[in-house]
Amino acid sequence: MPKMPQNNLNFYLYSSARGLVHRARCLVPAPLVPPRKQLDQNFAIGITTYVERYDNYFKPLYRAMSRMFPEVRITVSVNGHPNTAQQQRYLERLQEELCVTAPPHHTFVLRDHAAGLTTMWNEMVRLSQPLPLLILNDDLHIFPWMRRWAEAFNWQDAQLTLLNSTWSHFVIAPEVIARVGAFDPGFPGIGFEDMDYTARAGLAKQPIGNVLCSYIAHKNHQPSSSSFGSDNVWGKYPRANETYFYDKWEICSPEEGIFIKQIPAHVKPKHPLSPIPLPSLSSTIRNDGHRIFPDRPASA
Repeated sequence: MPKMPQNNLNFYLYSSARGLVHRARCLVPAPLVPPRKQLDQNFAIGITTYVERYDNYFKPLYRAMSRMFPEVRITVSVNGHPNTAQQQRYLERLQEELCVTAPPHHTFVLRDHAAGLTTMWNEMVRLSQPLPLLILNDDLHIFPWMRRWAEAFNWQDAQLTLLNSTWSHFVIAPEVIARVGAFDPGFPGIGFEDMDYTARAGLAKQPIGNVLCSYIAHKNHQPSSSSFGSDNVWGKYPRANETYFYDKWEICSPEEGIFIKQIPAHVKPKHPLSPIPLPSLSSTIRNDGHRIFPDRPASA
């Protein structure tokens, strides 16, 4: 058998040792990972969720993040659902089980009707300012050593950074919103909004970073239903989002456009793009302390 080159052997040994360290850290219980430094001025956390993921995914994630980062501002954006009666029962339960005991620096945006993911992201960005925002999907498992990772992470320079190469969990700073613009609220559901922002970031010369975080496990839950009905593409994304994306962008040569790995292809705008400002929270919506109801008037 040919002998492994020394540089390859060294890399193999380093990778194996590093993997063992990360796996060992994932076994450390939360009481053994107390805070070492304050993070309330370093970043904020945003979590999106909806009814089907409440018990098995969102509630454990929210409670874990609350214990792990007790001083950090958290915004939860709860989407609506076509089944009105089911949605109201869900909102009532969520408020009884989580909202009433949540600290004042936690905000819950509670929807009666479905909204696009970009609308939810924009709301969380607005509520997190002026801090960088760590946006999390709800089907994640977070290991306690995430606290140490966050304490060592360079939040000031993160700008626009994916964790583990996915938009399921990423960091975005106010400076990026100022340079690239807000997420496009024209997307009515979920899907393709990350491709849109990748293309717009490329046109704005905004790099998209990527860092490894071994203390986030994406469960990649495949829901049986969604907030947006059943006319889907790629198995899970509303067709309306795909249509909206291709109304804005067209496939082009590498010399002309920005590479989108999910397609995979280069794209360029079909028409000149207008700036997308970050929307303000409307003063006409109902706001009960740290509970915001976007679909209900302030007088309700």
